[in-house]
Amino acid sequence: IAQPAQPEPIEVDDLVVLLLGAPGPPGQERGRIDGITRLEKLVFLVEKEREPQWLSESAGFTSDKFGPFSAKIYDAVETLSAAGLLEDSAELSSTSDDAWESEHVIGEVGTDPYATRNFELTALGQRYYTALLDDLPAGVEDDLAKFKQQFAALPLRRLIRYVYERYPGYTDKSIIRDDILRYEWR
Repeated sequence: IAQPAQPEPIEVDDLVVLLLGAPGPPGQERGRIDGITRLEKLVFLVEKEREPQWLSESAGFTSDKFGPFSAKIYDAVETLSAAGLLEDSAELSSTSDDAWESEHVIGEVGTDPYATRNFELTALGQRYYTALLDDLPAGVEDDLAKFKQQFAALPLRRLIRYVYERYPGYTDKSIIRDDILRYEWR
């Protein structure tokens, strides 16, 4: 008797593609996420709040200077960019939020405080996204779309504050914790 084919493992780089490709809030371009810090916090929240059974690899988040951190996210975007699945463009940003991890955690010296890394799926990346969905249970795209509608459009500091308030165990080493939690939203 033939055994049913095992589904392909869905790893962190695949999750990045799935997050990029899933529909987001109205007015937000599909296939794009602005900022490495935002991408990292979104992956963290998918793991913690959605706990997807289809994800075969953890991003391995640890507490660091700027809250939950995973080097696997940085590795994933490098790999995906090298494979031609996403474009990683540095653009000027209106805030210095995204430079936190680039300069202080990753150690990129001379980081422009107003530079951000924005990620967009290429045509090849869009095809890979569709192929990934074909290997996943029904409803995954809808769940990721709801997730992105909830979190992807939040201002970055509000997203970070949400993570800090909900997951304080990942903020014990943070050098910005007091600043993030003290900030008042009006």
